[in-house]
Amino acid sequence: MMHPSGEYIDVHEHLMGYQETLALLQAVEKDFGVRRYCNGYNAGGRWIFQIFNKEFVTKLAQIVKTVLLRTGKPGPVLEVMAGDGRLTEFLGPLVDRQTVATDSRDGRYDIAYPKWVERLGALEAIAHYSPSIVIACWEPYLSMAGLDVIKKRIPTLWIGDPQWCGHQDLFRSRSIPMGSEYALCRHDDFTGGTLRSGIFLFNCRSRWFSGQMVEQ
Repeated sequence: MMHPSGEYIDVHEHLMGYQETLALLQAVEKDFGVRRYCNGYNAGGRWIFQIFNKEFVTKLAQIVKTVLLRTGKPGPVLEVMAGDGRLTEFLGPLVDRQTVATDSRDGRYDIAYPKWVERLGALEAIAHYSPSIVIACWEPYLSMAGLDVIKKRIPTLWIGDPQWCGHQDLFRSRSIPMGSEYALCRHDDFTGGTLRSGIFLFNCRSRWFSGQMVEQ
């Protein structure tokens, strides 16, 4: 769990299994502090909001593929407000569709953006790519972008903790909760088992996902 530098490893250097990821975060929580770790104090210097693992990303891929099949739309899978694009990197190989990561890069966080994460705001990216599905993972707190995306009536996969990201009015629109198993985030109590984030779908029909939804 420790890098040769003496720091805790970067949890997103590669995609780990859920139990391995949870064990790392429990150790970080006990010895160092998860929020500090997620604010760039890890071996990769990475800012982290949702904490990915193999089981979680596999579930996301299943949801995305169901949406693609049900809608039949030809556009790409578009991640907006993507930060360093790590989710798109992990998800892309599991989805039989072009995946694109975009971010406005507004300077709010000290994120190292790879060149391939395109500098586009959420609505600009939608206008440019005409996506089949939009993914928003941990949009900034009180951001209006998620609300604007939902109004476009495009299937949207929203990931995060409704108390700590996005706008409070977002859930006035109908959403489908897809469960929170394997969902880990920077505000969780990993030792006590209090996990706060989840997966929510907008502009989709619940009957598409019979057997995939889990009670929140």
